[in-house]
Amino acid sequence: MRWMWIVLVAVAGGLTGYLVTRFEGSEPTIATSAETVYVGGEHRHVFEIDDEGTGVERVEIRLEADGHSYPLMDERFAGNLLTGASEKGSRSVEVAFDVEEFGLPDGPARLVAEASDFSWRGNVASVGVELVVDTRSPRVSVLTGLTYVARGGSEAAVYRADDDAWHSGIQVGERFYASFPHPELEGYRVALYGLPHDADPNTRPAVLARDRAGNETRIALTTRIVDKPLYSDRIRLDEPFMARKVAEIDPDLDGSPLEAYLQINGSLRARNAERLRELCRESSPERLWEGAFLQLPNSATRRAIGFGVRRTYTFGDRIVDRQTHLGLDLASTARAPVPASNHGRVVLAENLGIYGKTVVLDHGLGVFSLYAHLSEILVSPGDALSKGDVLGRTGTTGLAGGDHLHFSMLVQGHFVDPLEWLDGRWIADHIEPKLQGPPAEASMDPSGPRQG
Repeated sequence: MRWMWIVLVAVAGGLTGYLVTRFEGSEPTIATSAETVYVGGEHRHVFEIDDEGTGVERVEIRLEADGHSYPLMDERFAGNLLTGASEKGSRSVEVAFDVEEFGLPDGPARLVAEASDFSWRGNVASVGVELVVDTRSPRVSVLTGLTYVARGGSEAAVYRADDDAWHSGIQVGERFYASFPHPELEGYRVALYGLPHDADPNTRPAVLARDRAGNETRIALTTRIVDKPLYSDRIRLDEPFMARKVAEIDPDLDGSPLEAYLQINGSLRARNAERLRELCRESSPERLWEGAFLQLPNSATRRAIGFGVRRTYTFGDRIVDRQTHLGLDLASTARAPVPASNHGRVVLAENLGIYGKTVVLDHGLGVFSLYAHLSEILVSPGDALSKGDVLGRTGTTGLAGGDHLHFSMLVQGHFVDPLEWLDGRWIADHIEPKLQGPPAEASMDPSGPRQG
């Protein structure tokens, strides 16, 4: 008889455990972004729903706005009250809607998700996501008038955007240049930008303002592009030079000296450019520079070794590579002291691939200067430098063929013609008026920078 009692106890215990499971009282969990969401058109939202007990039985999602409720989803999942859900585990549920489809007015709204489980208690959980419907594009007024922009050069624009403009700046082709609060005019913004040296003739800079709901306003700037002569240069490579540079920059590369050199001149050059773009995304919101930028003392500039020069590399009697030179090559004497071209803060002081030992300064408002091929670096990241402070000495590191300074100017990570920034007249005509108040028309002078 004892075994019968054991069976009865086991059955009773199993039944009790089963009933406890079926009557479990834990609600499903619903996870999603808790931040207020701004919606201007189509919106997609994801909820992660789980129930560790009997499993998720049903999910309902609705949109509540202006006193109305709009059903977006009502889905039941496989299972029953005796065994629970057929499939346990978290479920990712996505809903999509367009404010225009429902004719929603601008203002507050709410996205509500409810989930129930297979428990005999019928546990229900509910989560609401606060929405702000905003279908109006930001209002923008441009203060900068007709502007002459040299191909490969820099410029600036001043504009006002209303409070809805969460993100604004200047769009030039695929490039975006962020804006900063104007240093003199409250409520205005200023953005410095560059025109690519190889820009399409139809490229026109435009003010772009976007709000949190994704609504955009674009206003084309009144610009005229000033073309510049295209210069070219031919560099003859030899095996001793290539072997020396490969050993210095990346001795682990496979292949012949030519094959390794071309990897450095191509793929490493591209990676270095991307590193500089990332580095220059953050800039001081205050203008740090003053007046014209300094050129390396006792050096001369030649257009043939200047900005935008198209270089052809030859080995033997054949062309092996083509690149564009995005700076000025300046030389005086070997290991000459290199001064900071203007007031700024050191943001990079290290060996940088093709550039060798390199220093980069942030001058504020997105303007940066670069000093490459140094033999010695005399500053550290974070140092504040004044115009003329020595930051290093010229050298032959990186892909330099002889002792010189490679000097570049960048606006928010994009290379621009340094000759403009070395020219006090150009700065006074093109940049200064837009950093002062009240706002002034841009210079009508179409001439480029003077030769240094």
